[in-house]
Amino acid sequence: MASATAILNRLGVTEIYIGGAGDTRTRLVATFAETRQRMFAHDAHRKAHYFPHYAPRRCLKCARQAVAAGRRLLIVGHSWGGDTALRVLRSLNPEFVDLLVCVDPVPKSRLNPPPTPRNARHIIHVDARPTRPNQSDSVKDLGQWIGGTLHRRLAIAHTQIVADLNHFAFAQMMASPDDNGLSAIDYINQLGDRFSRPRTANSSSAS
Repeated sequence: MASATAILNRLGVTEIYIGGAGDTRTRLVATFAETRQRMFAHDAHRKAHYFPHYAPRRCLKCARQAVAAGRRLLIVGHSWGGDTALRVLRSLNPEFVDLLVCVDPVPKSRLNPPPTPRNARHIIHVDARPTRPNQSDSVKDLGQWIGGTLHRRLAIAHTQIVADLNHFAFAQMMASPDDNGLSAIDYINQLGDRFSRPRTANSSSAS
């Protein structure tokens, strides 16, 4: 007699989103993270958290708890949130994150630049290069004039995505495809599906 048994992967996946300097006002990343939280409201194997860029200790605590629980971990940082993501990653070392996504990141200081990411299994760098800049790009330009750029540190990224979008177009940048047609959110969803979905195993027994 054949029977099917659902085997749950107990690891699960934790997603951490870190907003930029203006996210308390624009809520670009906060809204994105809240949407993910609603998606996972009834899924114990997937969680999404949001932190502002000025809360690295809280973000690090959440990351450490996920690692300690054996969960797969991914971190997404936008603008100054990318700077915070790199610093959290360094503090998490020697533990690895499964996926790091830096979305048009901007460093906070030339004197104390964020480190090159070394403990991420996959790194995605989304770089906004708009043909029609707007005010948000002026904010980015000012930030880069003050803090410099992160292009050299993120040159080791496994996936580079150049988007014809403005700096504040966070959700659109997350959906921008790479050369293989995959976006950052596609990589995130693939990771979640791989380690969170119930798997079915067939077993046979003689009666």
